[in-house]
Amino acid sequence: MTTGVLVVCFDLILRKMLPNEYRDGQIPPDWVTAMVLATSCMFSVPAGFVTAKLGKSDPSRHVVYLILWGLLMGIVSAVMSWGQIQWWYQIGLIVLWAPMVLLGGRLAVK
Repeated sequence: MTTGVLVVCFDLILRKMLPNEYRDGQIPPDWVTAMVLATSCMFSVPAGFVTAKLGKSDPSRHVVYLILWGLLMGIVSAVMSWGQIQWWYQIGLIVLWAPMVLLGGRLAVK
């Protein structure tokens, strides 16, 4: 949920800041998509951190569950939105999700 809130807020800010680059029904330019991918990765770290802190009895297990859930949602999202955004963005989210969440979880456990 942490990642979702941050991504939606950032998306709303981008739409206000870049109205000509971020139009409904059009694929945004590569640089905008790359920026969204980078921030989505950054936002995944706090998701792992918060999950580990909330799962006090076994933080690592909770982080792994979050990773699995996120991968499932990422795959479903990629299939549903294929062709609506650059293919490398969808693949990038799926590939980078787990390491970023794991990083956040490890930061919380230390």
